[in-house]
Amino acid sequence: MKIVYILLVSFFITTAINAEIVKNSANTLKDIKTGYIWQDTKDTADKKITFGEAMAYCKDLDLDGLTSWEVPGFTEMFSIIDTKAYNPSISKKFKNIVPKDYWISKTFGNATSKEAFVVNFVSGAFNRKKMDDASYVRCYIK
Repeated sequence: MKIVYILLVSFFITTAINAEIVKNSANTLKDIKTGYIWQDTKDTADKKITFGEAMAYCKDLDLDGLTSWEVPGFTEMFSIIDTKAYNPSISKKFKNIVPKDYWISKTFGNATSKEAFVVNFVSGAFNRKKMDDASYVRCYIK
């Protein structure tokens, strides 16, 4: 019974949280459900960088006059995962996507393991990765 309850709650959360993505500019998309603005430039599909570089990259990003970019956390990243799609498991509105690992701003074990979380856009699964390894980053603004 507990499993059924968890599955039902997960289904309703997933249904309620799925993004409604619209074009915001040539370089950005907006989720009108959350209000988040997402970067969608060639860098999001071309630039593989370490966790530290990803944090600095988003902090320093100036895109379309917007300067408050961040590496997304679990909640933000989960909002753009398309749970009904596979390879890539992200809205088709995103044009610059590689079905690989993208950094999430959260570290594992307070970074004592030197690992941070990633989402893999083949399946939308979250995992952890060494912070010195290179992955992609997609910045967002709240």
